[in-house]
Amino acid sequence: MHAAAVKLNAETQNKRGRKDVSEKDLFRQAFTTKAPEPGKSRLRLMADDGSPTYSSLQDGAAAYAEGCYRAIRNPTSRTVQNELPEAEALEQLAAFSVLARWVDAAKVETV
Repeated sequence: MHAAAVKLNAETQNKRGRKDVSEKDLFRQAFTTKAPEPGKSRLRLMADDGSPTYSSLQDGAAAYAEGCYRAIRNPTSRTVQNELPEAEALEQLAAFSVLARWVDAAKVETV
């Protein structure tokens, strides 16, 4: 699980051209509804049409990413854990897979 989280973090940094932030802050800044700033690109899951759906997608992706890193990745990197049961490990991998798909599908918005 740890390796998948590290790889997703690196791929998101590469896509955004940002090496100065990582994990929850990387995704929080990536999916914010705020306009991009110089050197701070954004990831857009859909075009900003001013709808509640746009805000919901962006805010939800940021919250989901934070949850993945805080509740799945961080505990595995800070403590020695026994191997997870197969079903639980697959569920956690699937959680990161959803996030990876969103990052891959998102359009990069810059100034």
